[in-house]
Amino acid sequence: MLAPGCAMNKLACLRSTFAELGWTTGLLYLVSVGLRRFVPFLAVEKYYVVAQPVAARAVLPEKRGRNISVLMIESDHPLLAKLPRSREELARRFAGGAVCFLAMRDERIIGHLWVTRSPYREAVDRSEFDPRPSRKMAWDFDMWIMPGDRLGLAFARLWDECNSYLREQGVTWTCSRVSAFNRASLRSHARMGMRVMHTLIYFRAGSLELLLADVAPFLSVSFSRFPIVTLVAPLAC
Repeated sequence: MLAPGCAMNKLACLRSTFAELGWTTGLLYLVSVGLRRFVPFLAVEKYYVVAQPVAARAVLPEKRGRNISVLMIESDHPLLAKLPRSREELARRFAGGAVCFLAMRDERIIGHLWVTRSPYREAVDRSEFDPRPSRKMAWDFDMWIMPGDRLGLAFARLWDECNSYLREQGVTWTCSRVSAFNRASLRSHARMGMRVMHTLIYFRAGSLELLLADVAPFLSVSFSRFPIVTLVAPLAC
């Protein structure tokens, strides 16, 4: 049995979750947590497909975050061996034209960010995202910051370097899929001027997957197929 203080903390946390996520998403979140804990072969996930403008200039002042170096690495870079991704997955990403940015401090990897202008397949919650037009739109994915550095400047340094690269390519918007349950990620993207474009809800039972979306294909049921979600750049670009 929980002590009164623990129960009060859990209640406050629950109230905060519903206040920030809303009742519908909050209930889906509780269902998702319960399924992961008690019925792991079943799952429900909700995502927002968001678009954020490529910043016209660096977010950080010139001298801030200079102890963090950001490298744009190629497919044969030795640092790739330190990433917790399989060789096959890394090869697939580079073969599809993806670019990887690594944030380094004291010779340690403290973060990474990937971006592509080609259609991208998400292996978890199967979907293929096709940003259009590719000359103006990119897809960013697998953004990760080491837990101890998430309150630091690694996030901003990665995005400053990535935005610089995208500006050189003539890209004006980048899209990504953000968990509707991840409040910290939503707040970070909001600070970068994100627009919510679409909502996706996935239901899984083993290898069977059901996708409900407010964009074509709207409804998809499959055991292995990757439904294609075409993303059109916001009119402002």
